[in-house]
Amino acid sequence: MLERDGVRLHVAQLGPEDGPLVVLLHGFPARWSTWRGVMPALARAGFLVAAPDMRGYGDSDKPVDRSAYSIVELVEDVVHVVKALGRERACIAGHDFGGGIAWATAMLRPEVVSRLAILNAVHPVGIERQMRKPSQLAKSWYVLFFLLPTVPEWFLARNGYAFLEKSLADDGLAKDVIADVLEGVRAPGALRSAIDAYRQSFLDAVRKRLVPVVVDHPVRVIWGDRERHLDPELADPPRDWVTNAQVTHLPEAGHWVQHDASERVGALLVEHFAKS
Repeated sequence: MLERDGVRLHVAQLGPEDGPLVVLLHGFPARWSTWRGVMPALARAGFLVAAPDMRGYGDSDKPVDRSAYSIVELVEDVVHVVKALGRERACIAGHDFGGGIAWATAMLRPEVVSRLAILNAVHPVGIERQMRKPSQLAKSWYVLFFLLPTVPEWFLARNGYAFLEKSLADDGLAKDVIADVLEGVRAPGALRSAIDAYRQSFLDAVRKRLVPVVVDHPVRVIWGDRERHLDPELADPPRDWVTNAQVTHLPEAGHWVQHDASERVGALLVEHFAKS
């Protein structure tokens, strides 16, 4: 358990203590365990792998103040994990909402990032442009829904998280995986915290707390083509904002690409991060 400014962060670790560091950032509604399938490959390759429960999820603390989930705070949590494990820089990978934090870390604190990997997640400029199209606007209904007070928490938690269970099943996840993924938001206060992160990200965008900058780090995008929530155009980061990106499509995988094709994803991450 690490601590930053009174907020404790649970961090699962695997691999040699003296290995180069890889930090894995999960998405909604998961926790660190969404990376179980790829962590061993990275550890066998000699990396020290750190997979935190991001603040608000799993066994990490869940601050009540919504401002605690600003993009700046979430990025600084990543930086703290890197520094607390005795490193100046790390390879960062993120899925879903965690992919957004990975992009933000490369923009706000580029000095701590050596290489970046993005798994079925969006670049902030890319999603802003794509949201002008009805196809993506319809798929992103939940972002606007999450802005409502109280109602999203009630709706998603009712009937034993039935809506989330069905959504994850529709994504192709098995029952045991769904049960594990939902542990990210089952702890008291976790669902509110997770949704508050979406609410705060909207406010951050309005208040321009994340002003996009060009990312020059080597970026590997791993994209499950059976993605239901994002338009396929979003697999490619905008070239005017990302100078060194390679995109790998996995036709057999969907949004939860690290579960659908864990061996392939693990091998791709090892290949990309070994060049750092």
